Amino acid sequence: NISSNTFGVSGSNKAKLEISSMPTINLNGRLQYLIQYPRGCVEQTTSSVFPQLYLNDIVDLDAARQQLTQKNITAGIARLGGFQLSNGGLSYWQGGTESDDWGSSYAGHFMIEAEKKGYFLPINFKSKWISYQQKEAKQWRFETRYGNDLAQAYRLYTLALAGAPDLSSMNRLRETKGISNESRLRLASAYVLAGQKSAGLNLLLKTTIDDNSDYNYYYYGSADRNRAMALETLLLLGQKQKAFAMAIKLAKEMSSDQWMSTQTTAYCLYAMAKFSVNNGAKGIDVQLNKDGKAQTVKTMKTIADRSLTVKMGSNGVTLKNNRKNRLFVRLLNTGILPI
Repeated sequence: NISSNTFGVSGSNKAKLEISSMPTINLNGRLQYLIQYPRGCVEQTTSSVFPQLYLNDIVDLDAARQQLTQKNITAGIARLGGFQLSNGGLSYWQGGTESDDWGSSYAGHFMIEAEKKGYFLPINFKSKWISYQQKEAKQWRFETRYGNDLAQAYRLYTLALAGAPDLSSMNRLRETKGISNESRLRLASAYVLAGQKSAGLNLLLKTTIDDNSDYNYYYYGSADRNRAMALETLLLLGQKQKAFAMAIKLAKEMSSDQWMSTQTTAYCLYAMAKFSVNNGAKGIDVQLNKDGKAQTVKTMKTIADRSLTVKMGSNGVTLKNNRKNRLFVRLLNTGILPI
């Protein structure tokens, strides 16, 4: 039994029930923050649509939400196409004249993943972007004060993801003295994607998971964004136990009230979606009772959410799990506060 009280102005109250077979990640709250984010630089445009690519993989979406998600992603792809410069890189703001280092890799990463999901990219976007990334990778020189080794590792990862790995640049970065923990982990992912898993596993042995010494200030980093990147690496390397421990830690951070930047939020949602798909859906089968009306929530997806009708004051809902698996439940209330 879950009981709750509405708050805010009458008529503005809504409630949603979120049922999940993996530790709860406050999916709706975190997504809402991204989708409503008003400013549109290359990083925020990418962050707002990136996690939506994977929603349908893990969430039992109704038709209206599926359509909205597709519309958002298509609009995001078209908008990002407008950031591309003649050299193939992407500027920080539309109309800018210089390529943004991290932004070009991050937006390109999203575009490649979107293409794999069946979305069409603007004409010539991919070939121009790949040649830009290749040129930048070749010209790269290590600058310790900027921690630009992570930017290079991420660039090489995106090239491997796009099916155009630059092995000589990867080997050069691997031999560079003084590169960070995060760079090694990201580079390990690039090696796996380039078909060299053993090189990736060797790099993993030289890293400590969850070392938060480097926030990578110049590249939108945070301890949680770096953890989410590490989770993706662990999944690619088949390190199930370590991945599970990392996912539990991330889920805890995401379901707290702690503020997260757009980049951290997007990358955490992206990595947790990959973790969920990788882990195999456990499915949900729940009997739901609200105000004497019963309904069944049944899906093979990881997360299901249902909107509830609410009346002013106190409300109650009863749930019965028809399976033996463990479920995580959240009840989310929204309302406009009185002035």
